[in-house]
Amino acid sequence: MKYVVIVPDGAADYPIDILGGKTPLQAADTPCIDSLAKKGILGRVKTVPRGFTPSSDVANLALLGYDPEKYYTGRGPLEAANLGIELGEDDLAFRCNLITESEGKLLDYSAGHITDKEAKILIEFLNKKLARDNIEFHFGTSYRNLMVFKNSRRLNFEKMKFYAPHDIMNQDVSRYLPRGKNSEVIIDLMNKSREILRGHEINKVRIDLGEGPANMIWLWGCGPKPALPSFQSQFGVKGAVISAVDLIKGIGKITGLEVLKIEGANGYYDTNYLGKAKGALKALEANDFVFVHIEATDEAGHNQDLRMKITCLERIDKFVVATIVEALKEQDYRILIVPDHPTPIEKRTHTDEPVPFLISGKGIASGGFSFYSEMDAQGSSLYFNKGVDLLRYFFAE
Repeated sequence: MKYVVIVPDGAADYPIDILGGKTPLQAADTPCIDSLAKKGILGRVKTVPRGFTPSSDVANLALLGYDPEKYYTGRGPLEAANLGIELGEDDLAFRCNLITESEGKLLDYSAGHITDKEAKILIEFLNKKLARDNIEFHFGTSYRNLMVFKNSRRLNFEKMKFYAPHDIMNQDVSRYLPRGKNSEVIIDLMNKSREILRGHEINKVRIDLGEGPANMIWLWGCGPKPALPSFQSQFGVKGAVISAVDLIKGIGKITGLEVLKIEGANGYYDTNYLGKAKGALKALEANDFVFVHIEATDEAGHNQDLRMKITCLERIDKFVVATIVEALKEQDYRILIVPDHPTPIEKRTHTDEPVPFLISGKGIASGGFSFYSEMDAQGSSLYFNKGVDLLRYFFAE
């Protein structure tokens, strides 16, 4: 049996007036996914435990069968694992976004989705100007980078209140700076970065081209090194993960899943959808489980880009789901399609409502559904109040 999990990040949404009261999932033309819905079952799952911020790190840990209440230590250390950064027991890793700030407001959490080449130069520049014996910056991908603060557990940074930059677009920066004991240390780094970056030649060129400058860093997602048992020891199968983002790949590396690099996978609208599908099929030659994560739909939600959210859903159906289903049609397989959390166009950020899931394939009887959507899933009696329970149900014979 081959097991495929496809996660269209942030795909779940609310009914939208301009769509006649439909959600993007309902409005998108997704014939392959709807065909799977007809043959399989729908349900809902709450991926974010009570008391947790609805974030991709928490939700994807749950979808991979790891209880966030037991294993979650922060986003930064998960991403550090993918970058090969070895954290000591007293080290903390922070997510370090390159952002666009203007007149005291956070205009763009991604600095206009700055290119890898530009971001790498700016991170190297920050290391020259801001790094110390116990502080270092690490390039990740585009705006998604890291800062490691060595021997800092005693400062209790992980107990501070941090705000994800994608949650505070167009808001006053001063209202959302880190809060808590010793927060002035982190705030000072963020403020100094603004002084250092705004005059950099890359940002002068970006402004001339009408692009958002990466003129400040935003530190958040702080945490120490996590300890996660291997996926194979938990579920008895070998597996692989495919994603463009360090977070998902980091979870994969920590849990012993094979992490595949897909050329052209960039975490945005124009990611290599077909390449991810082909990578998944290649992974299944040596593994029985593959977890395919696609960031594009989440980015569309954060950007309030309704047209692209629908378009990305259609690309996922045509290039990812249909390619995998066609290739596996002659063998036993199961497929699970589930967003990690909603990223409603209206809210422009993550929410913690239950998300719809679809399971189809070997041993799954039809539940009498016609389409895959939030509304259709509400008509199902199948509901998991803990995200970690969904994968065990998916694996159950």
